[in-house]
Amino acid sequence: MPTDADLDRIDAGAGSKRGSISEMLAQTYDPDRDDPKGWLMSEKLDGVRCYWNGTTMFTRNGNRIFAPDEWRDQLPKIALDGELWSGRDSFQSIVSTVRRTEPDSDKWKDIKFMVFDAPLVKGTFAQRIKLVQSKVDEKNAVVKVIS
Repeated sequence: MPTDADLDRIDAGAGSKRGSISEMLAQTYDPDRDDPKGWLMSEKLDGVRCYWNGTTMFTRNGNRIFAPDEWRDQLPKIALDGELWSGRDSFQSIVSTVRRTEPDSDKWKDIKFMVFDAPLVKGTFAQRIKLVQSKVDEKNAVVKVIS
């Protein structure tokens, strides 16, 4: 579990300032090679992968994403890896929205930040997700933690 010092560092907004990290990517399951016992799995979402460094959001290639202030203000001040998603069959709409340098608040209202991980937090995956859940209010309209 993260120590109090880790939490202080996280709360201070420490994170990658360069805009991209080496995030985990989905891998192909091979039943002859892989034993899924003990694995944690989640649904594959069809959205835009992104990284939030605590102050700014980036695509996985390091391009800045310009979200509206009122949307961005709901994100916790810790580094998070996740995906921008608004439902099935909406990929083209999300891509069109997040590519804009002038954000359209109406188009962002249905987009959620589906959080996979807090990559700069020390600890196991389960510990990192538990920490993120403690930082995000259940009523948060923007951030949803995948667990």
